[in-house]
Amino acid sequence: MLRTSCLTVLAGVLLTTSAFAQDEVILRLLPYHTDAMVENFNPNNPTGPQQRTRDFTYEPMWIDNLWHPGENEAALAVSFEIPEDLKSITYKLREGVKWSDGEDFDADDVVFSFEYAKAHPDFPMGIDVYNAEAGTGNVVSAEKIDDHTVKFNLNKPDALARYGLAGLYPLPEHIWKSVDDPKNFANLNPVATGPWTKVRNFSRNGYEICRNELSRFNAENAIDCLKFPQMNGNEQTVAALSAGELDWLGDGLTDPDVTFLPQSEFNNYWLPAGSDVNLQLNTTKAPFNNLEFRKAMSVAIDRDTLVEISTFGLTTHTKFPIGTGEMFNTWYNEAALEPYTWLMKYDAEKAKELLDTAGFVDKDGDGWRDNPDGTPIAFGISMPSGWTDWVNTGQTVAENLQDVGINASLKTMDQGAWFDGVPQGNFDVYVMWTNGGPTPHSQYHPMFNPRQMVPGQIDFQAMHQMPLPAAEEALVRFQSTSDRDAQLAALLEVHKAVAENVPVVSLFANPTWFEYSTRRFTGWVTKENPFVRPQVHDGTRERVLHALALKPIAQH
Repeated sequence: MLRTSCLTVLAGVLLTTSAFAQDEVILRLLPYHTDAMVENFNPNNPTGPQQRTRDFTYEPMWIDNLWHPGENEAALAVSFEIPEDLKSITYKLREGVKWSDGEDFDADDVVFSFEYAKAHPDFPMGIDVYNAEAGTGNVVSAEKIDDHTVKFNLNKPDALARYGLAGLYPLPEHIWKSVDDPKNFANLNPVATGPWTKVRNFSRNGYEICRNELSRFNAENAIDCLKFPQMNGNEQTVAALSAGELDWLGDGLTDPDVTFLPQSEFNNYWLPAGSDVNLQLNTTKAPFNNLEFRKAMSVAIDRDTLVEISTFGLTTHTKFPIGTGEMFNTWYNEAALEPYTWLMKYDAEKAKELLDTAGFVDKDGDGWRDNPDGTPIAFGISMPSGWTDWVNTGQTVAENLQDVGINASLKTMDQGAWFDGVPQGNFDVYVMWTNGGPTPHSQYHPMFNPRQMVPGQIDFQAMHQMPLPAAEEALVRFQSTSDRDAQLAALLEVHKAVAENVPVVSLFANPTWFEYSTRRFTGWVTKENPFVRPQVHDGTRERVLHALALKPIAQH
C-alpha cells in the first residue's frame, strides 16, 4: 500500500514537471560555434562565455541603438550628462534594480567595477583606464555622487567616452570583491541583473539559462529560458534551424535562396550591409613586415570573384583600402582617397612587378618566391573550418597569391582553436571581421591601439600588430572634439595612414548575418520593421531588446 502511494505521488510529480516543462517558452539561439561547451559564465572572458552571457544575463550601462539613436537605449543607466569641457560623464543609474540574489544594485557596484578593472588590467572589462606612468587610457576615476549617480572623470577631453563606458557590464561588488584571479574565474553561479540568470541542464552539448525572478523585465518578457545548443559548422546549424531545433542564428550562408529558404516554410533571413572583412597580416614577421609585399598581396586579389562567387553575391565591394567598409561611407573624403583605389583593383602583373622590384623572387628554383634574404615563403590563411563563405574566400585568396608565385594555402581549423590563436599572436594571416559602432573611431581605435597588440592580449582588430603613430594621433584629435568637420579632417589622416601602410588588406563588406525561424516566435526584426540591429552575436547590445520583443506562437 505504501509502495502504491509512493508511486502515485511520484507519477503525479513527474506529470506536473512534464506539464510545466511543456508550458515553458524556450528560445533556442546560437551566437557562437564551439566543439564543446565549457562551464564558464564570466562576462569578460572573450574566448566564448561572453558570447552567451553578456546582454542576456549581465547588463551594460547603456544600449546604443545604432540604427535608431535615442530610441529605447537606457539600460542600467537611464541618463547621462557631458559637460562642455568633455572631461567627464555623469550617469544617473536606474533605481530599484536588484541583483539576481536579492542584493541592491547601486553606484557602489559601478565604482567597484571601475576599480576592479584598474586593479586587473589584463581582465578585459572594456574600460579605457588611465595609466599615468604609461601615459595610456583616459578614464581616471569613478566617483560616487549618491546611491544612484556615478561620475567618470577623464584625463583629457573625450567626445566619445560615453560610447566606451556604455559597454561596461557592472559586476556585483559583493560577489567579485573576493575574486582574486578574474581571468580564470568560471563564475558558475552568475549573479546579474539581466532577464535570464539561472543556469540549468549544463552539459558539453549545451545548456539553458532561465528567467531571473527579480528582473524588471518580467512583465514584458515572454521567454522563460534561453537554450544554447552546442553546434559547430554552418551546415549543422542551418539544418537545425530548418528542422525546428533552433530559432535564431547568425551564420554565413551558402546561396541562401537555394540552400536555406526551401528547407522550411518557416526559414527567413535578412542580410543588411555590415562592416568590412580584412586579411589581418602578422607584420611582426617576414614577409608581412615588408610594405611592398603587402601592396602586392592587395593587388593580387580578385575581389570580383570574392564578392560574386566565393561569398555567393551576399557581400559588397569595399571602395578604398582603409580597413573599414561602406558602413561608414558618409565619413569618406572620396577625392582625397581616390589615389589609393589602385590597391583594390585586381592586377596580377602589377603584383609581380612589385614583388620583383622588392626582391621577392624565386632564389632556390622551387617555383615559389622567397624573401630577399633567400629564406622560403610559405604561409596559411586561417579561418574556422565550418564557415563556408570564408573558407571559399581563403581558398580564392590563396589561389590568387599562388598565381603570382607566393606559396600561400588555405588553413582551416576548429573554431575554438581559431579564436584561441589570436591573443598570443600565433598566426600568419587571418580572415577577420571589423567591429561595428556608432562612429569609425570604434573600429579604428582597437585596430591601432598599441595596448591591443601585446602578445597574450592581442585584440581581433589589432592582429596586424603594426603601430601607426599618425593614425593614433589623428584618433586622439577625433575623440577630443564634437565638431563634425574637425572629426572628418582627423579621420582623413587615419584613412591615409592605413592606405599608405596597408597594415590590413581590405577584402569586402560583410553582410549582417541574421537568420530566424517563424515556426515558434513572432516579433522578429525585419527589413520592414528594423527596430534594432538583428544580430545574435556578442557586441550587439541591442540583441537583448530583440529577444524581449519576441512572443511565442501558440503550438497545436
